[in-house]
Amino acid sequence: MNVWGYWKCPYCGEVVRADHKDCTKCGASVPNDAEFFMDPTKPIEYVDKELENDEANWLCSFCRSQNPAQAEVCENCGALRETAKGVYEVKEPKKEREHEKPNKPKKKRSRLYLMAFLALLLLFIGWLYKPVTREGEITGFEWDRSITVEEYMKSRESDWYVPNGAEVLSSSREIRSYRRVLDHYETKTKKVAKRVQDGYDISYKNLGNGQFKEVKKPKYKTVYEKKTVKEPVYRQEPIYDTKYYFNIDRWKAVDSLFTSGDDQNPKWAETDLPTSVESPKYGDKRQAERKETYRAIIKDDKGNEKKVEYDYEKWKNLKVGDKIEYKTRRFSDDPL
Repeated sequence: MNVWGYWKCPYCGEVVRADHKDCTKCGASVPNDAEFFMDPTKPIEYVDKELENDEANWLCSFCRSQNPAQAEVCENCGALRETAKGVYEVKEPKKEREHEKPNKPKKKRSRLYLMAFLALLLLFIGWLYKPVTREGEITGFEWDRSITVEEYMKSRESDWYVPNGAEVLSSSREIRSYRRVLDHYETKTKKVAKRVQDGYDISYKNLGNGQFKEVKKPKYKTVYEKKTVKEPVYRQEPIYDTKYYFNIDRWKAVDSLFTSGDDQNPKWAETDLPTSVESPKYGDKRQAERKETYRAIIKDDKGNEKKVEYDYEKWKNLKVGDKIEYKTRRFSDDPL
């Protein structure tokens, strides 16, 4: 449906309904450049069905008069439409009625500002935690080495299966795990959200001829209603399996042989233990896993010392006094 807009008399300031071509107060004619608008202080007046017109006025390029879309000649100077047609600039109403839903560019801008802020925050965090390279001077070295000692013995163990060579002592049915099974249903009352229509947001489209098209857009609200539901209740049901208790002959760690130093001459602990034993007997021992760590002591330009770990091949070629680059956090001196 179309409603009447208004124009403002440039002489007396009277706001005149658009279907009047003369001012209802002073009698002045509607100006050629009249701007049509909706006046929120005026009542909404619907256009009679037979008078509804959705086509914008055309402007005479000779006298700048506004003419109805149906007019073939200018009503002011008589110029033909095809030779004198201009473009009427449709302007949106300056004011909106209270029941119209206004545009909210501020909210859109706020969302954009928030997104920009989050993007900058992520960039800052990335910059903050990105490793940086610092330089220091080597002032010393450290190393430590260890050899794990294993003993061959009878070990009492348990498991859900029997490994090869094990001597089973006993077995029992025990809980291995649990499974979730349906036990029953409980009836509960819940508040369920529901979206329902709550009237309309009404706006008006300027048709460029003194009439405005009423545009209705449904608006919705969320209401809550009670709803009875049946919810499943589960229980944890044990799953039983056979667990075995057994003796088995194994090599087990019983000791470690450590060496360390503050030079570049690392040594392994002296031991006469073999690295492998054929046909071992209870009480036999052997060397097992070997571990080694090599560190350079570095002094930074602030006089602070820190220790940086290297693999042996690189560590052994370093020298006291060497300038070394190492990775650390932006606001930290600790090496990564």
